[in-house]
Amino acid sequence: MIELLKETLKKINNYSQSQIEIRPYCRERMNERNIDESLLVSTLFSDALYYTEEQVKTFMGAPERRHKLIFRISSKYSLIVVVVFHEKILKVINVIKTSKGVEKKWRKGILE
Repeated sequence: MIELLKETLKKINNYSQSQIEIRPYCRERMNERNIDESLLVSTLFSDALYYTEEQVKTFMGAPERRHKLIFRISSKYSLIVVVVFHEKILKVINVIKTSKGVEKKWRKGILE
């Protein structure tokens, strides 16, 4: 697990802030959830990543390899960021700010 976290952080650091693309759906959700773009960018380039998971989803009829990244942004909140690593662009699919209560339920679901 630790190796996967290190590998993911290394991948993120290969991109610059200008190479981050936020999909329109994600921008809408960020506005609804009051998540600022600067928070997203600063969190992505921080070392606060503590969980990562790879997922394969279908997007426009083709399989897409997505990564769910969970960052600790304070003692009370975490930021879940779903991204796709492309050669020159880091696409942000979704961003969710969660509290510890939600996180506990989510972790409990993983263990079952």
